[in-house]
Amino acid sequence: MVAQKISMPLISHLKTYKNMKKKKVLIVGGGTAGIVIANNLAPNFDVTVIEKSRHKKYPLLYKIPMMIGILFRKSKKFPKYIDSRNFCLANGRAIPFFESKVLGGASVINGCVHTLGMRSAWEKVLDGFGFIYEDLECSYSKIFSKNLHDLFKINLAPALQTSIDKAYIESLGKLGIPEGDIERSDYQFCGSIYNTSGKFFRSSIMSLLRKKEFTILLGRKVEELLFDVNQNVIGVVLENQTIEADYVVLTSGVLGTNHLLMSQVSRGKLNFDQGGKEMGRDVQDHVNLRININSNQNIGSFNEIEKSLFQKTRMLFRHLCGKPNLLRGTGATSGVHLDLDGDGIVDTRIQVVQFTESGRHGSDGKYFGSEPGFSLSITPINPYSKGEMILKNGNLIVNPGYLSDQRDIDLLIRALHFCINLLSTEPISGYVQKIVDLHYIQSDPRGYIMDNVYSGHHLIGGLGDAVDSDFLLRGSGNLFVCDASVLKQYPASNIHSSVVLLADLFSNRFSAKYAHI
Repeated sequence: MVAQKISMPLISHLKTYKNMKKKKVLIVGGGTAGIVIANNLAPNFDVTVIEKSRHKKYPLLYKIPMMIGILFRKSKKFPKYIDSRNFCLANGRAIPFFESKVLGGASVINGCVHTLGMRSAWEKVLDGFGFIYEDLECSYSKIFSKNLHDLFKINLAPALQTSIDKAYIESLGKLGIPEGDIERSDYQFCGSIYNTSGKFFRSSIMSLLRKKEFTILLGRKVEELLFDVNQNVIGVVLENQTIEADYVVLTSGVLGTNHLLMSQVSRGKLNFDQGGKEMGRDVQDHVNLRININSNQNIGSFNEIEKSLFQKTRMLFRHLCGKPNLLRGTGATSGVHLDLDGDGIVDTRIQVVQFTESGRHGSDGKYFGSEPGFSLSITPINPYSKGEMILKNGNLIVNPGYLSDQRDIDLLIRALHFCINLLSTEPISGYVQKIVDLHYIQSDPRGYIMDNVYSGHHLIGGLGDAVDSDFLLRGSGNLFVCDASVLKQYPASNIHSSVVLLADLFSNRFSAKYAHI
């Protein structure tokens, strides 16, 4: 008997029939959390991702990790791939904040420095959702890999160590800080940082996709959520379209998810009760403070490389040949975790950055400093300061409350003192020609902080009390939230891996609970 070929129309009908048997899940937001969840749910559900950004990817050149900085600097003139807005300090100073306008969200534009964080902080986060730390470790081993040849994982590459890094680590050793694993921040260690990078290009959540088994609607914004009389979600409303679903998962990040839900409440579309607390409260962002250091010798910093066409060409050639160099990261190469307030808990991360700049990401219009140099980048890991978001005439007004708690300022002052002491310690002191604004730092550290602190671009919160242990929005049915907005504290100094891992844990549980209903 001769086998008959099955026609393409029949195959199409069979696939449609198969999908009709699956429960339909709408994921609102194709960012860091959304793509992880969609990828995990696709085998068992009919999944559609709705993403307001129009761009599936950005030009290949900027996928070289270090080159993304150029895109940040161009964001105001050419806001095609990255959007910028201003938040404010208490003194009225504008702090630029950047958002991705590309599928994959922050993971594809700003998820480069990798850190898993602190076990004790993670256990508090996980306990609120009924997970244990071993669950996190399973997700971590599934998603991340330090082998650059591993496919369908987020690859992690150690940053290139320069003479400055070696001097930095040796000087820290003289101050009693041993070298160790700084992927985790449980103890005071220093060492090389890891970047989410492959051999040539940035590695992100998009690296996880074997084949796209879900639908993506780009350039589509969800205007409203659809509910039945029992507050069960039954779909969403786009500009000229209504899409029905069995489940809706909100993954639009702190700004997008809070805005959508707060708008629904203000219009009376959603009767929401979260124990008396309003949405949009307890919003946080990491602050980032830099100390710029001019060097007394050429050290191969980006300050020097940027001025030389030969050096730039040479570096790019070496990178494309697979030779490790500074293009494989963000410019941050080594770091240290410190307990500066002496309570036995690590509270601060300080990194070496292989350039100096005036304003983070050249936000004041300037690029790298004019002389050879490097900087020390300070991040308080779990700040006390909190802010809020409110709706005003339909617009979301965001105030992260930067440095509104004096304890955060005190910690930064301790960090500045630590850095000045470190820079006077051999052998790193041998590279220091001048600490920029040293007199200002020493005479008025608070003023220096308020004039020079920037956003870390790690916004969390707003909905921490809005969801139950299954990520289900309280007071509603079939409406879930899983992104940085549900975090009540920081597990780590960079939230990229935090959001990825939380999304993986959520989607594993969701599949186990709802796939066969």
